[in-house]
Amino acid sequence: MLQRTRLPQRRTILGTVALLLCLGRLQAQGPPAASQSADPIAMTVGEERITAERLCTAIQSLPPPQRSGYALHPNLAAQWFGPLVAMAIEAKRVHLAVPENPKESEVDLDNALAGELIQAIARNTQPAELDIESYYIAHKNEFEQALVRHILISDATALSSRSQRPATEAKRKAEWIAVRLTHGSDFRTLALAQSDDPYTREKGGDLGYISHRQLEPALDHAIWSLAPGQISVPFEGRLGYEIVQVQALRTQPLDPVRGIILGRIKAEALDRRQHSIVEAAHITLEPSYRDSPLPCGSSSQFTLKDRLPTP
Repeated sequence: MLQRTRLPQRRTILGTVALLLCLGRLQAQGPPAASQSADPIAMTVGEERITAERLCTAIQSLPPPQRSGYALHPNLAAQWFGPLVAMAIEAKRVHLAVPENPKESEVDLDNALAGELIQAIARNTQPAELDIESYYIAHKNEFEQALVRHILISDATALSSRSQRPATEAKRKAEWIAVRLTHGSDFRTLALAQSDDPYTREKGGDLGYISHRQLEPALDHAIWSLAPGQISVPFEGRLGYEIVQVQALRTQPLDPVRGIILGRIKAEALDRRQHSIVEAAHITLEPSYRDSPLPCGSSSQFTLKDRLPTP
């Protein structure tokens, strides 16, 4: 009888020990895989691991077109959010801070920290007079100005035009004016009589001194391809057909452009510093998101036809 009663007890004890061993192994292994991947890592910025939920929350702060595109294409989201986080991390590293506002999101805080860092870099970039003078000498041609007159013949398709003239007719009229000019007609007189530009017509087409890239590309190209005294052939610009005359050239002295040079030097310093911060952060998108959309709540509503081309 004793042996019969002990056998079941032994089996029960062994079963309990086996159950405890199984539980021990489960605890050592950690929670099930499903719970571990509830909020997966989407990208890393330096030593900071950005979860998919955090990235999705940040994307929600963007305008709708970007919001949908970034959710579908995480590589675009990483190119935007990664540098922002890298700048915020660097701001904290150099002990910059912003007032905490419970109404602001985490991405708002990152933006504020990045802004503080940009201002700090600008404050710490104080070019010496020699740097300013060297920049001026190296970029002197960029500070050239041309004294310009023009004649505009507008047409119905031109930007901001009130003319009903067909483009072909505008072209013919501009060519007729160009012929008159080659035969010695006075540019100012023709501008007064023929130009459709209400702002310069009464001044004989005078545009004053023009700097590089101050006007639209077609007009800018025409001006800087002429020598003083030359007149362009008719060409089509955004406002219609144009004819321009360069009357004189001059180079602005250093003092009037000192502020422009200072701003450019600071901007270049900021670009270099920002590039080095982002490079050092080694921003990495998780492989699982390189070809798959983020698990954002809104991403499921987009179909294949809505996808943007992957760069």
